[in-house]
Amino acid sequence: MRLSDFINKRLINLSLQAKDKKETLEELADLLARQRIIPGKEKLVGVLMERESLGSTGVGNGIAIPHAKTDFTKKIVIAFGKSDKGIDFDSLDKKPVYLVFLIIAPEEAHETYLRVLARISRLLHEERIREELRAIESPRQVINLIRKEEKEKPEE
Repeated sequence: MRLSDFINKRLINLSLQAKDKKETLEELADLLARQRIIPGKEKLVGVLMERESLGSTGVGNGIAIPHAKTDFTKKIVIAFGKSDKGIDFDSLDKKPVYLVFLIIAPEEAHETYLRVLARISRLLHEERIREELRAIESPRQVINLIRKEEKEKPEE
């Protein structure tokens, strides 16, 4: 399983304009809706905000990993967003978020969904990778960085 299997350049926004959590989720859900991965963004934003009510997915270090299992997708998909200004995401460390990986998965993909979540968490644990992602200037660079890291550190 490779993260690069679940993301493509059309699902990457390197200039998020959002100022808060809901606006961020709307911008990323819009990418998924435009690619016809989901029927419309409103339903997904509702599911994600419901998940957020259980506890923020703003995990600290400038990162948020909003995620949900839903019946309106047939496959696991990752969208990525970057903000230069920072987003008030109600993070655990109370600091702004600059990097957002949104994961959606079908209800039945439980094991793979958890592996994708864990893999992203491990990837973003390294400060060097967070810094590289914040400096990235093209969607292709995001995917190339993920692929490079996957080659250097294959899944355990």
